[in-house]
Amino acid sequence: MSTYIGIDIGSTSISAVALDTDSGQLLGVESAANAAETTSAADRAQNRSEWDFSQITNIALGVLRRLVERAGGESIAGIGVTGQQQGCQLYDQATLQPIGPLIGWQDQRAKDLLSGEDERSYLDLMAEAGADHLGHGEPQGFWASGCPLVTGYTASTLTWLRLNGDLPAGTGASTAPEFFVSMLTGKRPVTDPTDAAGWGVFDVASGKWNMPLVSDLDIRSDLLPELAESCTIAGTLLPGIADSIGLPQGVPVAVASGDHQCSFAGTVSDYEDTVAINVGTGGQATIYVPSAADLRRSGEAIDHGDLELRPYIQNGLLLAGVGIVGGRSFRTLRDFFARTGSQLFDIEPDGDDIYDRLVQLASDASNDAGDVKFEPFFTGTRMDRAQRGELTGLDPANFTPGDIALALFEGVAKQFSASYETAIETGAEPRTVLTGSGNGLRKNPVLRTAIERLFGM
Repeated sequence: MSTYIGIDIGSTSISAVALDTDSGQLLGVESAANAAETTSAADRAQNRSEWDFSQITNIALGVLRRLVERAGGESIAGIGVTGQQQGCQLYDQATLQPIGPLIGWQDQRAKDLLSGEDERSYLDLMAEAGADHLGHGEPQGFWASGCPLVTGYTASTLTWLRLNGDLPAGTGASTAPEFFVSMLTGKRPVTDPTDAAGWGVFDVASGKWNMPLVSDLDIRSDLLPELAESCTIAGTLLPGIADSIGLPQGVPVAVASGDHQCSFAGTVSDYEDTVAINVGTGGQATIYVPSAADLRRSGEAIDHGDLELRPYIQNGLLLAGVGIVGGRSFRTLRDFFARTGSQLFDIEPDGDDIYDRLVQLASDASNDAGDVKFEPFFTGTRMDRAQRGELTGLDPANFTPGDIALALFEGVAKQFSASYETAIETGAEPRTVLTGSGNGLRKNPVLRTAIERLFGM
């Protein structure tokens, strides 16, 4: 049998495909909105992001059920799982049931100031506790982890939970795709390197948890899942799960892998000569490097600048500008115009209609000379968490929704281009091919044009 199912536990939607890997024939596609967010209005105002994982599981099983009905279940050889590779779901280690909400990767609570008169944030405290692991003596990230010290990463959320007394004994921690595999198989969550890197305390070079850093951050080691090789089998479908979605018992489920790496694998055919741009809720500009030897070093550590260095699925590494801009940048602009309609005109416009209209207005805008500049850093940058968005160059003629939208798209494209330039500065070879994925890019020809112009590809 050569038919496989892949399912993505995303923050905007949950999607699945059935693929005959021998013929390449796509046998079915199903998707559903991820309507499991439970963040209250008050918490959303504080940039919280909370989700009901039981509801996520129900939505995902419904997607799988419809896919199996379309593609047939008797020939399915296995199931692969991917999804948002940061965030934190606590669970009871004895029962494997979720405890509290899934705290999503967009959650900003680790930026909160500590209680009392302490002017430090939780991230500042982590930087101090893990000072021996910082790169270049600056608190932008733990160098061996290949990623910056930011909110949303699992270790950052665990630090907030620990200091707020929300880590009871007997709990484990997991990301969304890891925990969904656990729900399918009844096995304790495990993680592969592609997902483990999203915790912020994984040593990319050694392929192991950075236990000295874990200890310095006072994170309980039993919270960490066991490490497993990518694309190996985590377990088989529980009989009740198999029956509910129409599959035979015993179908194997693979260890989950990070959505960024899976997107690269599914999009890029020429690893050595391609820049991959993905724009979903987040966004990445990514190139592949065969080994750390291809990059410059700073002392004993790999020097990846302000980019992330992530393990790839089979071998090698991905060097990427991650998370500064993406679909959520566009969503912030959409929400502004939605609030304008609601608060000024008492209308509730459809969000998708606003997206489509802003793209059309941007394509017709007169901002060819780039007079309007939009720096889309609504929640800071990796190097400066306090930085915020800026809109400049407005005059009576260009102060229009179309010109503002065009300037935002140009600003997003500029950040992708800057990430690529940084990758070349770190020692990576220049590329000549540009490829893209994600609905934020697929549905936005204005953004595609801006990226093509800036990359010259």
